[in-house]
Amino acid sequence: MKKNKPTLHDVATVAGVSIATVSNVLNHKSTELSDKTKDKVLKAIETLNYEPNQFARGLKTGRSNIIAFIVPDQNPFFTEVLTEINHECQKQHLHVAVASSEESEDKQRELIETFVSQNVSAIILVPVKSKFHINSEWLKIPIMTLDRELEATSLPSISVDNQEAAYIATKRVLESNCKEVGLLLANPDISTTIGRKKGYESACLEFNVPLDETSIYYSNRQLGTNAQIKSGYEATQKILKKGIDGIVATNHLLLLGALQAINESAKVIKRDVIIVGFDDSYWNEIYTPKLTVISQPVKEIGQAAAKMIYKLIQGEQVQSVKLSTKLIIRESCTFNN
Repeated sequence: MKKNKPTLHDVATVAGVSIATVSNVLNHKSTELSDKTKDKVLKAIETLNYEPNQFARGLKTGRSNIIAFIVPDQNPFFTEVLTEINHECQKQHLHVAVASSEESEDKQRELIETFVSQNVSAIILVPVKSKFHINSEWLKIPIMTLDRELEATSLPSISVDNQEAAYIATKRVLESNCKEVGLLLANPDISTTIGRKKGYESACLEFNVPLDETSIYYSNRQLGTNAQIKSGYEATQKILKKGIDGIVATNHLLLLGALQAINESAKVIKRDVIIVGFDDSYWNEIYTPKLTVISQPVKEIGQAAAKMIYKLIQGEQVQSVKLSTKLIIRESCTFNN
């Protein structure tokens, strides 16, 4: 005999509260309830494995219980962050819908307007420009930024210290006896690029390496995932032709392009050129030689974002978070003797 699914009444009975209280918790109207009461309801939901009817709730509350995650490209970094956001959101019976703007400001604006019109519960945004304008009508739902920050806005954010990260990466390359370092950057209009360029410049100044703008390359010819890979490829070809013996690639896609260019040249990583990338993954360890990278705290970023957006949905105040990165040293950037 098929077991009946637990009901709202069952949850209320196990939690020892009224059905109205359970409904308020599920519909994020629990700001006046004590943490103890909310915890009792959430524990009962978990114990019973209760799954509310999302469609019915959406009709009643005007919210779909969907979190929109708008990413700028298909960088694996965002896929890993999404996994953590999904995991945390499921604990609160929230679902995540992801869409890519492919670094297009117009497409990003269209996506935001679409999600707002569909009454999503909140939006996690990776902005395509640091000066991207947030329309006031969008703010009827909670919006936060992730990875990249927006200027002149009070939107909360989850990010890392990009200046420190690029400084550490460049410093490591220069400590490997490289005379000059080529820098591969993404879109020049985003906060991560601005911070990483500053970190690169700080390390060069510390090592008395003249700053040469012709050794800095941006992915600004066109937009999107494939364009970034191609940009990294073409920039690295130029770097190698100039005889530069060090490279810092500031994201995964640029690193892919750089590695392709190096593989097609007569250069050998570690012997002829030192390279440090951004974002760690399993293939960095199986690549030959194993790749030195700046590892961003993907798990912590995703968890922090999910917890922040849930608090925003409940009307709570939050503070922006800036996390630290870590240099993972492997064979592509070991000291020359």
